[in-house]
Amino acid sequence: MLQNVNASAIEYSTEQPFPHCVIDGLWDTEILNKISAEFNEFRDWDGEKKFYGSVGKRYCGTLAKVPVNTAALLQFCNSAVFVDFLEKVTGEIGLIPDPYYEGGGMHSTYTPGFLKMHADFNWHKKLQLYRRLNVLIYINEDWNSLWGGDLRLGIKDRGGLNISKTIYPEFNRTVIFTTTDHSYHGHPDPLAAPEGVARNSLALYYYQSNRPKGTAKVKRNGTDYRLLDGSKFKDASLVTRVSRKVRRVFGD
Repeated sequence: MLQNVNASAIEYSTEQPFPHCVIDGLWDTEILNKISAEFNEFRDWDGEKKFYGSVGKRYCGTLAKVPVNTAALLQFCNSAVFVDFLEKVTGEIGLIPDPYYEGGGMHSTYTPGFLKMHADFNWHKKLQLYRRLNVLIYINEDWNSLWGGDLRLGIKDRGGLNISKTIYPEFNRTVIFTTTDHSYHGHPDPLAAPEGVARNSLALYYYQSNRPKGTAKVKRNGTDYRLLDGSKFKDASLVTRVSRKVRRVFGD
């Protein structure tokens, strides 16, 4: 575990569209097999996303509810050993893990779920820290690329969102990337996995006390969802509610 630090660091610093790396086989297979079984049996989710930006995504960041093997890996990823590994790979110094697993923990999306392209929140209100790194660990045995679910990375340019990297959520694949106001990512197309098969992952986020250069000029607690043309999503339900309120006040 935690091998090939130098090779991963070289890849991280040169990859496009923003710094990232993909590491296969980082974790012990036997441990991930146990975690996979826990995902398949887990039912006590904190909630499920059902809105324009994400559908069918179940999540649990409450460590007390997380199964034993999954919790052990999440806690290891918040340890000094793993944070030191991340700093060596990414070159980011002063990383701080999140004991609350805000927005992180267990993620599981079923067909026809999706997660639209987005840039993550940049400010952890409770910790009073700036978000800097994402770590995604995929727990999907025998994933078929025909099912979709590929993680896409892109940046916004004059033509819209320029997606230049596709990463399938294969078993024991770990993705690490720098998160900024411009690091757009997601799996925006509806999944096509068979009934009973979900896209499972662990998500961990890391923070810094100082504002990173070139991002987070405005502290943002919400997620910035984008259409492929680069424009922001408009919440149709919110527009409808506002319109109805205006009509009630001023008449049709």
